[in-house]
Amino acid sequence: MKNEKQAPDAARGQRLRNVLRLIASMKPYSPEMAATILSTFLKHVGNIASAGLVAYMAALAMEGRLRERFGLLFGWLCVCLIVKALMYYGEMWFGHDVAYRVLKDFRVKLYDKVEEISPAFLLEKHSGQIGATLMGDVEILEWFLAHTFGSTVVAVLITLLLLGALGWIHGALSLLMLVFAVFVSATPFIFQKRADAQGREVREKLAHANGVTIEGIHGLRDLLTLNHLERYKEKNREAMQDLYRSQIGYSRRQGVETMLMQFCVGSFTVIVMGLAAVFVSRGRIPFSVYPVVVMLSALLFSPLIEVCGAARNLGLVFAAANRLQAVFDTQPAVQDEESAGDAGGPIQGSIEFERVSFRYRPELAPVLQEVSFGVKRGETVALVGPSGAGKSTCVNLLLRYWDPQSGSIRLDGLDIRRIPLKSLHDMGCAVLQEVYLFNISVRENIRLGSVDADDAAVIAAAKAAYAHEFILALPKGSDTVTGERGIRLSGGQRQRVAIARAILKNAPVLILDEAVANLDTESERYIRLALREQLAHRTILMVAHRLSTIMSADKLIVLNEGRVVQTGPHSTLINQEGFYRDLVSDQFDTAGVLK
Repeated sequence: MKNEKQAPDAARGQRLRNVLRLIASMKPYSPEMAATILSTFLKHVGNIASAGLVAYMAALAMEGRLRERFGLLFGWLCVCLIVKALMYYGEMWFGHDVAYRVLKDFRVKLYDKVEEISPAFLLEKHSGQIGATLMGDVEILEWFLAHTFGSTVVAVLITLLLLGALGWIHGALSLLMLVFAVFVSATPFIFQKRADAQGREVREKLAHANGVTIEGIHGLRDLLTLNHLERYKEKNREAMQDLYRSQIGYSRRQGVETMLMQFCVGSFTVIVMGLAAVFVSRGRIPFSVYPVVVMLSALLFSPLIEVCGAARNLGLVFAAANRLQAVFDTQPAVQDEESAGDAGGPIQGSIEFERVSFRYRPELAPVLQEVSFGVKRGETVALVGPSGAGKSTCVNLLLRYWDPQSGSIRLDGLDIRRIPLKSLHDMGCAVLQEVYLFNISVRENIRLGSVDADDAAVIAAAKAAYAHEFILALPKGSDTVTGERGIRLSGGQRQRVAIARAILKNAPVLILDEAVANLDTESERYIRLALREQLAHRTILMVAHRLSTIMSADKLIVLNEGRVVQTGPHSTLINQEGFYRDLVSDQFDTAGVLK
């Protein structure tokens, strides 16, 4: 029972925190927000006043008294209509200006946060879900920023103003309006729990549907070659059907809310008409006021209806806000320590792993167990072993994507946890098996290695990486846009662009994670030439499966089940009985290798 009580309390607390955070996000734009509230207030005043004037003029006409006051009343009517039109424009302009400025800030902060907490965050999130959060969830906040906060403030002000006006006409009308205002305002709160649950479901289903679609697009070639396209289409249809069911359920609840609010407003109008007629017949209010009261009764709740209409979407808004806040609240897997400082001089590039143990999550088995090895300055060392042995994890720890649970990794004798992350990333450069090229020109993709490099340096790096020739053959040379993920280039060409980046960066430590695993013989030869000629003076740590790559290393670190089982050059290990010889025998035709 206690837990059941705490859950709604926690939900209300989360909702309040979301409201306060969203309001705080508008603080830098307080003048624009004040202009929005003023515009909205004057818009409603102009709308209600113009309707009241029309009704009053009609009543005077029925009494034969309009002619003597027509000029003044008509003039005020024109003023009200002009104010209403101008303020409607001001409300839309200022309100959306604030909303879109805040959304821009949210997107920038969210990207910065994802960059801060990656790659650990990305391991547990689908790319489609991340895209939905970065774009869709932020966009949903526009409902609150542009259509809810300012309108709520105005609704309160207008309601108080009209309560006073009706009280001046007759106290009973004011009391009646107050009763119905409470009923109308309470409607969204009655459905709040269901709205929140449906909002979470809609956002989750949308993220899942986006993920399925994006995954299908990325894997379209494999789906075609595996003849799995129709089955994946069915999976996509099921995801869309689930999304439809959650969305239609959300919309039905919105319809019920709208029905109840309109029923309250309609009932109020009918009751006011009857009650005001009684007051007129008894002489308690003038006949000329009766049409004004009737006309206003249909407009009194327009600010509240506007707010409640926006509030119907608060389930989605707060579900999106919760998802965004979950990202903002995520702590990075690694952070700069307080004692972190400069390395004390140029990095030479020696690497040492000392009794390093690591697991990705507490409930999972250890990936590395007391791993120790060293890499001297200028040495090329290959991490070798079967899949799952921990090779890439060693690379991830050296790049400090994670920190080991025990042991230490040192660069030139300094624990990398004492080196600021930015400085650490400047000291190394990684070329991975799956090279990511951005949808920009080849030149700019290479220049990512050193953004200040001139064109001559970029060309020199491309030549050193044996990439210049194929770049010149492209339709626009180095100005050719590579396409998303470098789709317009072959695998070998993408790898050579990545090597050019590394050469241009000129970092003392180079990490190669299966950089040539999927390349043809010619592409591998070019890349090996580039590494030997241009990067020979650098410390190279590489993850390798290809025998030709393994044999080019000065030393091998053989891993199995997260432990170092052998260390030494290929020529020594291949002639020894042990795990490495068995590994090579299992994977290659070793007729000439073992001799």
